[in-house]
Parts: sequence; structure tokens; C-alpha cells
Amino acid sequence: MYAIVSEADLNSLLAAPLAVLYKHSPICPTSSVAYDEMVEFLRRRSRVPVFLVDVIRYRPLSRALAERTGVAHASPQAIILREGVAAWHASHFEVQAEALARVVGDLGLDGGEED
Repeated sequence: MYAIVSEADLNSLLAAPLAVLYKHSPICPTSSVAYDEMVEFLRRRSRVPVFLVDVIRYRPLSRALAERTGVAHASPQAIILREGVAAWHASHFEVQAEALARVVGDLGLDGGEED
């Protein structure tokens, strides 16, 4: 996962042809469960970059992402971005590796599974 810690990182995320944004709270038990799902997604779809923003430590960047993607903030939250535009999003216990992999596959830009 690529950490978003600066405006430049945010711009890299939004410039990617296909990427996943994961909003994580290090103090939230639900975020811990969702983080494990993101790790599983990476194992399945290693060619799709996943960007992580710590919503506590980097709150201004998290807010900027909500504004620029047009997706209301939640945490934990996963957003699939296609050329910087939100194509899908889920929060809390709906952040699941299988769902992410299915949507990325449906978009046809993932390059296939890596098993």
C-alpha cells in the first residue's frame, strides 16, 4: 500500500488509471478488520495500486480526498477510482476483498488475478 502523506501523493492517486483508496483509522477496531480485507485484496490483485490515508494523522488530506472524489467521508472506507473518478465505494464492514476484486475485474483494467 502506498501511504498518502502529502498533496503530491494525493495527486498521484487521482492521476492513476485505476487505483483503490483506503481510508483507515488506526484507533478503530472496524478499520482493523477492513485493513485485513485490503491486504487480502492486494494478495489477489497485486497490479492495482492501493493508497492508504490515515484519517487521524492526515485529517486535512482525508477531507481533501472526500471533496475531490465527491464521496462523503467514512472510516474505514474503500473507493475504487478510475482516472480520478469514483467508480465504486464502500465503508465499514462492506469493505471486503471479494467485492473489491469483483468490481475491479468488472472494470476490466486490473490485468488479472495474481494467485
